[in-house]
Amino acid sequence: MSGPGGAGSPGGAGSPGGAAPHPTEPLDAGMQSERTYLSWQRTGLGFAAIGALLLRRAFDGHLVLAAPGLLTLLAAALLTARAQLRYRTMVAAIRLNRSPADRRAVTATAALATALCLTGLAVILLL
Repeated sequence: MSGPGGAGSPGGAGSPGGAAPHPTEPLDAGMQSERTYLSWQRTGLGFAAIGALLLRRAFDGHLVLAAPGLLTLLAAALLTARAQLRYRTMVAAIRLNRSPADRRAVTATAALATALCLTGLAVILLL
């Protein structure tokens, strides 16, 4: 006799009125959506580190770096928040057998990374 919350067969239909499994449960053996979520988090962490370094230099007397530092920290916060939203969207799409592809997210990340690289290049050339 199985108790409440017992393991069900993968892909099986849930009972009517039962709660949906939490999206952090793996959907497949390769765990692609989980790995993608973690890589988005690492990207956000990298942006936060660069933003913090820019702000540190701004506090050392290079005030021109304050705005890029704050913008980079804002980008880090947005990427981290977007990672969570994207992960939940991907899990829902996979469960409904839909494609989780989102070209806007890739374009936005590429634009942010390019802006960050150009800011870094400007810092190197100007200081």
